[in-house]
Order: sequence, then structure tokens, then C-alpha cells
Amino acid sequence: MSIATPLNLPFALAPVTQNDIIRVLGEYAFIRLDNGDEAFYHHGNWITGADASCGEPSVLGLAQSMARAGCKSLRSVELPVPDDKEWSWDDVVTQLVRASFTRQVRGELIVTVSDNNRHGRGVHVCSDPLLSGMNNNLWFPLNAAEDWHAGIERVLTMNGVAENVVRLEPLRDSPEYTDFKVIYNRKICA
Repeated sequence: MSIATPLNLPFALAPVTQNDIIRVLGEYAFIRLDNGDEAFYHHGNWITGADASCGEPSVLGLAQSMARAGCKSLRSVELPVPDDKEWSWDDVVTQLVRASFTRQVRGELIVTVSDNNRHGRGVHVCSDPLLSGMNNNLWFPLNAAEDWHAGIERVLTMNGVAENVVRLEPLRDSPEYTDFKVIYNRKICA
């Protein structure tokens, strides 16, 4: 009988190290489960969370502010609630790290688009330390022949934020601007 080592264990059983967690979560990470529970991680360490069932306030604003203060981007991940009723955030992170070897992980962000901008058609990525610009007014021009999905996907993939865009969910619409929630896939690689 051979004893399994980390080198011959399947990904589902391999031990997860702190370096693995940092590789997947990055310096600043925000995780939201589909039940509304949230967690904020810094350098792979749990900082704080919010229990949606108790009505605790969101930690997204804190996570965004901390990432911006550190001049880094915030990784946002949306995941299902674990099947185990006794789950912990350690379980969620371990599952995420193990999944990073084999599947894509979803993220989301908000964008504002405009057809009626005096400078042409464009998209602005809201509250993102990388893509919002220093004064939070950076716009990316879009080709008039592109639909919103294709144009936003091009901007996000070109800047290394997304592998592809899954869907756009309209949030607000006005004559001059439209806001979308963008759900995208990010391939997390070793």
C-alpha cells in the first residue's frame, strides 16, 4: 500500500497552502455567496464578513476602499453556498483554491455605457482601481458596430480582467447613460 503525497493526490484532496490561497485570492478579495453572505480577505487572510440572514451591512465598500488605498485591484468572486450545512469560510476558500486548477471562477463589476457622449460611444468601469482611472472618469471608446456585450468583453479581456463576459444585467437606464452589472469568467492560473 502506497502513501499518498501532495504530488500524487488528486486536486480534490491535495492540501491547500497559504501560498495557494494568496495566488487565487490575490492581495485583496471579496467573496459573495448566492445567499448574500460576504467575506473580505487581505493577503489570503480573512478580515471581516457579513451574514446576510442577520442583516449585517455589506463589506464590499470596505474591500473596495482597502484595495484602492493599496493601489491594487479587488478580486470579486461570486460562489454558491457550500452543500455542507456546517460550512465555514475556510471551506469556501479551500474549495475555491482547488477549483482554480480545473475551472473558471466568476466575477462581477458595474459599468456605465453611453451612446450619446459628446466624444462618441464608450464604456466606463465603475469603482475598479485598475479600470476606473485616477479620477474615476476613465472611458474606453467602443466601435459603433459592436454591441454592448462585445465591446465590454473586448475592454475587459484586453486589460486582463476577464477571460470572457458571461452576461450583462441592466441596472439603470436613462437617455444618456445605462448601467450594467457585468458577470464575467476569470481563469485563475498557477
